[in-house]
Amino acid sequence: MQPSLEMTVDAGLMTAAHEWYDVSVRLSHSMDDALAVRMDLFSPEDAAPMATWVFGRDLLATGLLLPAGEGDVRVRPHGDRATDVELVSEATWCVVRIASAHVRDLVSRTRSAEERWRGTAPAELDRALAGILTHGIRND
Repeated sequence: MQPSLEMTVDAGLMTAAHEWYDVSVRLSHSMDDALAVRMDLFSPEDAAPMATWVFGRDLLATGLLLPAGEGDVRVRPHGDRATDVELVSEATWCVVRIASAHVRDLVSRTRSAEERWRGTAPAELDRALAGILTHGIRND
């Protein structure tokens, strides 16, 4: 995935033991997978990410305003200035708390699934219909 937008920000991470740690979070978005956001978590002493999660860009956008998500990733506002991203695995969970300003910045600089669909669907539908009308449909 070649990122078209990438930002690294400071965040807090709360473990299942309710202990807080300072981490760096790299949020990235790529046109190769335009509906997804990649979140890499870094400890202060490591150059390689300690964990990577990929989830829907629209989940992140919705979570700025109200609790969203039902599966491994849940996003919700934490007051006016922070956004919590809860990550759940089979063995444990954690909460990554990021300044909402950073999340809003990423969301505002990327396109939602609906915007992407509106931009590409009519052209794709026109091509499909032109192919059907020109060549017909073969049912082999």
